[in-house]
Amino acid sequence: MDSKRFLDYFAGFVLAVLMSFSLVYPLTTTLSFPYSYLHILGLVTIILFICSILFINRSVSKISVPLAISSLAAGTIFLAVKGDLEYIIQPFGWLIKYINDEAILPGNYYPFFITIVLALTLSLFVFIFTMNKFNFIIIALVGIIIYVSQWMLDFFMASAYISFYTFVVSILAYYFMHIYKKKCLESSNNDFASPSGFILGIVPLCVLIVFLTNSIPVRSKPIEWKWMDDKINNFYNRIGLGVNSRNAKGFDADYFSFYSSGFGNDDNLGGNIVPNNIEIMDVTTDRSIYLRGRACDLYSGSTWTSTELINSSLSSLSKMSLDITEMKTGLPFLADRIDPDNNIFKFSETDEIIPDIISKHNVKVKYENIRTKSLFVPLKSENFYFPSNIADEVIIDQEGIFTSNKFLNKNFTYSFDSYSLNTASESFNNLLRQSTRGLYGIELNALTDEAYEYFYNRYLKDLLDEAESAYNSDHEILNRYSVEFSVKNIIRNTPDNRTLIDLLNEYLVSVLIDEYNLDSIFGGENLNFYILMSLSEFNDSEYLKKLDQLKSLNSNSGYIYNTYLKVPYELPQRVKDLAVSITDSETNNFDRAKAIEKYLSANYSYTLTPGDTPADRDFVDYFLFEKKEGYCVYFASSMVILARSIGLPARYVEGFVLPTKSNEGVYEITNQQAHAWPEIYFEGFGWVAFEPTPVYHQDSFYSFGGFRHNTSGMNPQATTGLQNQNNDDGNKPDMVPQPVESQNPFFNTLLIIAIVIGLLVFLILIIVGINKIRRKHKLKSILNMPPKEAVIKLYEIYLNHLLYQYMPVRPGETPLEYAKRLDDYGYFSPKRFIDVATIFVKARYSQNEVTETDMSNVLEFYEPTVSKTRSSMGKIKYFLLAHILGRI
Repeated sequence: MDSKRFLDYFAGFVLAVLMSFSLVYPLTTTLSFPYSYLHILGLVTIILFICSILFINRSVSKISVPLAISSLAAGTIFLAVKGDLEYIIQPFGWLIKYINDEAILPGNYYPFFITIVLALTLSLFVFIFTMNKFNFIIIALVGIIIYVSQWMLDFFMASAYISFYTFVVSILAYYFMHIYKKKCLESSNNDFASPSGFILGIVPLCVLIVFLTNSIPVRSKPIEWKWMDDKINNFYNRIGLGVNSRNAKGFDADYFSFYSSGFGNDDNLGGNIVPNNIEIMDVTTDRSIYLRGRACDLYSGSTWTSTELINSSLSSLSKMSLDITEMKTGLPFLADRIDPDNNIFKFSETDEIIPDIISKHNVKVKYENIRTKSLFVPLKSENFYFPSNIADEVIIDQEGIFTSNKFLNKNFTYSFDSYSLNTASESFNNLLRQSTRGLYGIELNALTDEAYEYFYNRYLKDLLDEAESAYNSDHEILNRYSVEFSVKNIIRNTPDNRTLIDLLNEYLVSVLIDEYNLDSIFGGENLNFYILMSLSEFNDSEYLKKLDQLKSLNSNSGYIYNTYLKVPYELPQRVKDLAVSITDSETNNFDRAKAIEKYLSANYSYTLTPGDTPADRDFVDYFLFEKKEGYCVYFASSMVILARSIGLPARYVEGFVLPTKSNEGVYEITNQQAHAWPEIYFEGFGWVAFEPTPVYHQDSFYSFGGFRHNTSGMNPQATTGLQNQNNDDGNKPDMVPQPVESQNPFFNTLLIIAIVIGLLVFLILIIVGINKIRRKHKLKSILNMPPKEAVIKLYEIYLNHLLYQYMPVRPGETPLEYAKRLDDYGYFSPKRFIDVATIFVKARYSQNEVTETDMSNVLEFYEPTVSKTRSSMGKIKYFLLAHILGRI
């Protein structure tokens, strides 16, 4: 091999390495294999080098390829005979389970083996279609399928962008190579550049193109062509696939988020949205409720996420049940601060709530056009009823958000009881004004004192009095003050009652027996038995039960303050300053929260088309100080960050609101009711939702009785007076949902890909059919014209075809001169184009009559012209231009 051929081969080899890497690396990153891009680059280089040796020429290939295949077959047979074939089969079995989330990433050879198989397969594929049988289209299609399917299925990893850019550069280079080879075939006099020189010249150009393209500022949302969008949506609706069609899905996603309802993506907050009216669920209730589907604690400046998801079963003490416990436990503390004599607030003996402020009611939810694992439940809900096949699959996270391990579909039904808050009541507001950080610490200290007094007076006093009288007056006195501090410390700070009793027993034995030798007075066994019996009775007392509950609430409060006060380090100082200025005159946490809520609703405008937030700007800061208009996501995010800036624990929540009207207590929830709102924590009561969005703010978030919002989800509506809607259906749903079977994620992936391919084929067939009908209609309309006009139109069609045949009219050339030139070439032989041109000149420039015979003579050229265009352009290019783009 001479140096010129070697350089050409080496340039092609390097390009093949880059293309192979760009196809293999995104797959290994999706599978989370622990191999860097350098590992993959080295692996494909070795594989392609081996392929280059095996296929260096025909003679070597005739020997090496059969030898390689024989060696592979012999090795497989050898492993099968030894019973070790499972070492090859097992990695593939693991891969299937791993893809289906049924196995974890092991520390053995499985990932490396799968990586080698992927690299070997794709590298060999690239080698064949780039260095052996060059085919640009096949290489481009495979790469596009890999990347498009990864993005569609949300499998693409950010670390794989290096492979994506490598693919773009490589495919551009191969496209230029495709043109280069095509031109080389058309002409034997190509002395401009060798293949290696050509590649060396175009690769920097490709890199420059990618760099410049990536540097162009773009919107984060898709391009919107309203006219085309409307046409496509109308067509989809007619065939039952559109957002407003009968069979449309409200959303089809693992877990709910505001943007999974069709309003964009979760990558960045904000942007223009277009709500649709697809029915999501039916809700039966007699109260105004907000259904929570997602809650987040971590704000990055452009998105909301959860720092961690700690799921628990419904049977355990969840955050939702703890929130209800906090409300019932803390209400007396708050009420006692206002009304120590219990003359104002009357608590219900059954529910331990204040009926005029809090009411309990039943809610039933039935899914319609939805497929998800999310369940939608308001704050402070309990007594859940789920179908038996789902009940054990339901879990709840630390935000009080319910999900299922199985997908839930149409007709899935569940019910629960929920507590509604009368936020319009001044009594309710006064109660929350008593909330302050450290409330549980104060109450815990007071309850510890009461518990100690109870324990001392009931079990220790007589014992210590007898001990004191038994000693001489000069002996150190053992009395209540000798043990008070230590006993209180154990009662106050021990996290659970079992440990508390053990520590008290250990302490009392060490003091009363080991230190003061009281067993000599009472007898060792008797004193030990007395201490154990006393502690056993103390453990069953109401004091320890209340202490245990209060400690849980105090611990939960500490967790909330540690979690829900975080703001980004980069948050502009002016956001924090604004929060302080808004609340500077308020004296309690509740009024501070209300001041922020009122400020946002009064000073900012509501719109569904606020545009995108600049990529380098904080979402909340940009909204508060520059954009000053947006929808619920903007207002909810801003209130959470402003509240956190002044020390109020807050979180961001998404879900659905109820529409204005119901059908006998049944509310039809659509995607238009998707909403976002803030929740703020008040020690002594729990989480409370607020509503800073202007079109919602005039009505309290949780209203008492039959109060209804004057808005319907995303779109403001006129206020409609409604009477109370009562639900008499009882506590359980009257519909039994269809069983929901678990689905195979791998099968779902294949199904999605098949559906996408099917839709593309279907769309292509529709476009082909439309263009075919359009051409026939155009020809028919021409034939219905007067002969003179028909001849002119047909001549224009022929000129258009000849243009695509690379036989255009030259500047200054008359129709007759042009026709003579074509006939001299014998272009339409045995037919003569001069006959068509003569009739055209007659029709266009003379007053002579054009007959039907003239028109028929011109029409005879239609099929030959089309056939000539098809043969001149090639079938694929003609198909694209004529049947897809409709240009011919």
